Amino acid sequence: MCLCIKYQVFYLCLSKQANRCQVIVMKYSVKTFYRKEELPPMEERNFFHYASAFDWYSKSPTYTPFMIVAFDGEKPVASLFAIIMRINRFFRGKLFKRCFITQQPSFFEENLPQIDIFQTLITHLVEEVKHKVFLIRYDNLGNAIFGYKGFRENKFYSVKWINIRNSLQRKRKIWDQLSASRKNQINKAVKRGVTMEEFVTEENLPEIYKLIKDTNYKKISRRFPPYQYFENFFCHYVKEEKGKIVLTRHQGKIIGGAILGFEKKDTVYCLYYWGKSKRYKMLYPTIFTIYSAMKTAEKHGFHYFDFMDVGFLHKNAGRSRFLLQFGGKQRATRRWYRFNWGLLNFFANQIYD
Repeated sequence: MCLCIKYQVFYLCLSKQANRCQVIVMKYSVKTFYRKEELPPMEERNFFHYASAFDWYSKSPTYTPFMIVAFDGEKPVASLFAIIMRINRFFRGKLFKRCFITQQPSFFEENLPQIDIFQTLITHLVEEVKHKVFLIRYDNLGNAIFGYKGFRENKFYSVKWINIRNSLQRKRKIWDQLSASRKNQINKAVKRGVTMEEFVTEENLPEIYKLIKDTNYKKISRRFPPYQYFENFFCHYVKEEKGKIVLTRHQGKIIGGAILGFEKKDTVYCLYYWGKSKRYKMLYPTIFTIYSAMKTAEKHGFHYFDFMDVGFLHKNAGRSRFLLQFGGKQRATRRWYRFNWGLLNFFANQIYD
């Protein structure tokens, strides 16, 4: 099933010869796709907007994935992947559903009017889900001002956020970027027999899932992903070399791990990391896991290791302080929200902006 709406994007061009402004009209048709099979052929550019994201979120009653594609004639020029997620397993109404989008859309050509196309995409997104979900959340945009016009015109409000990203292109290796305390802790873990391995068989996936869920239960702000989410990731991303699952072991027992997504040879996204820090406190499983994951990314020639959104801007949060000790840089970004209940959204805009 797909829905199609046509938009016109206007922008001004200054003619040097005539010394006058000329209005150029670009027409874009925008379609919504709820099935991967209906998508046109598109290059996979942005990890969170791959066509294979349909496979990742499929076969689960928790998620309804869809993709919005902008066309110039018959040619796709941009795509935006989103999910509708149920936050309660028993209730199915709009009040118990949220729409989540991560990162900037994929643009398939250079020199496109990206801001105008994004405005078209976000306007279509709001129309698509305003009667289906209670809240829309768009995060991890990287650039704090990207899409500002489109969000404002669609009555989104923003919260200042920070992102932490490690560059793997520096002359200094990952080890040399660590703080002194992190180096000591990793050395101790190695001496006590802690090792890292890549997860390559599906047989132990239920055990891994239970471990992640039990370890992170109290730290997760929204409903924990179902088992199918991790199984799909293994089948459609790990096996296709678009991601990895790495595990930290001590005396044969799994004490930590991380799930990593690959954006070509450019960026590794740390989707989840965990460690049994209470039971194995002196083995530093979380610290060893993160370092090992970053070393893996460095070894395979990636340029960046991205922890994505980690907390409120200027908040003295423990997680951001913890991650910065691995040598990364923090940068300002925004999370954008829109309640599909007019009065509530009006007050949220007054409070936050």
